[in-house]
Amino acid sequence: MRSGEGWRLDDSGVLVIDGPVSPVETEAGVAPWRPFANQIQAVTVMEGAQVEGFSRLFEGCCRLTAIDGMGNLTYLEGSADVEDASGMFAGCSELRRIDLSAFDGSCLRSAWGMFQDCCELCEVVFPIQGFPGLREAGGMFRGCHSLRSFDFAALGAPNLEDLSDFFRMCTGLDEVSFVGARTGRLVTTERMFYGCRSLERIVGNDSLQTGRIENLSGMFRFCARLSDLDCASWDTVSVREANFLFGDCLALSQLDVSAWRMPHLQMGRGMFARTPIERVDLASWSAHELIDTSYMFDGCALLQEVSLGDMDLSNILRAQNMFAGCAGLERIAHEGRGMSRVRNVARLFYGCKKLTHVPEGFVDLGRAEDAYRAREDCPMPLL
Repeated sequence: MRSGEGWRLDDSGVLVIDGPVSPVETEAGVAPWRPFANQIQAVTVMEGAQVEGFSRLFEGCCRLTAIDGMGNLTYLEGSADVEDASGMFAGCSELRRIDLSAFDGSCLRSAWGMFQDCCELCEVVFPIQGFPGLREAGGMFRGCHSLRSFDFAALGAPNLEDLSDFFRMCTGLDEVSFVGARTGRLVTTERMFYGCRSLERIVGNDSLQTGRIENLSGMFRFCARLSDLDCASWDTVSVREANFLFGDCLALSQLDVSAWRMPHLQMGRGMFARTPIERVDLASWSAHELIDTSYMFDGCALLQEVSLGDMDLSNILRAQNMFAGCAGLERIAHEGRGMSRVRNVARLFYGCKKLTHVPEGFVDLGRAEDAYRAREDCPMPLL
């Protein structure tokens, strides 16, 4: 039997929390049962249970399979960390279901990695009132390989700003719904679905509120089974970074981004890399702040045509591998200012076997600092 103020751990691995609990006096402020985390198999929260904070409360309980009475868990009066639930269940690798329906999450502002590496987690029942004050949820389900579906409306978090790495490496996730979700305060969705290789269906993606989002980098990278993505109506006016946004989406052959406006886009590195798209229309983007388009269409072997309209490309500094491996590329349409300041164009048109013409002024390969193999295996004449 292990015990302390407000808690006890019996020999069968049941942790009972039945009174006020103070954390161990360490810099991290961890729960007092942390040294015995790998012995805990079940948790029972009794009426009167109080903790100083929720952060890392059950972190590392790798044998935990059941939690009862979460509705009884409250915080000590005057606690300073009640807004933070970061890593609360992180590493509970055998926990399959968590019922938070009666848990009071109204005070939470941060839930970084709350369920990170809960490898067997299949279901979370969220509080009835949701998490109305939640702002940061980066990595909330990162590494939850057994999670199959998710409904954002149930999260009840209209003030969310950060969803970076939210589902990163949720390799079993196949369906997500945004229907009824309020996402108008989002600022970043960086790597949100990164590595979700089983993801096939996103319901309500067209109604996702994106007007404040600044960073879309890697949002769908390595979503190898995603073949349909309705994002044509997204408001992208605030986006600054979109590196590898659709990179390595190996089944994404149809993608309409023709109505997007991205006047503040600076980083477009690898944005469409290795996708099976055939045509891309970026004419309405007006991305005059672009600095980096390196690897933007790298490995798009089926790509035939790219339309850039009158986009101003004069600020681009890096464009290496921009069209490398685009063996089917026949036409680049562009009427605006070309890449006059670009420094690196190495392998720019490498392997573009069908590209015989590039608009006048699009790029001057002779003026770049690095033009290594820029037009190797490409019949286009040197500009």
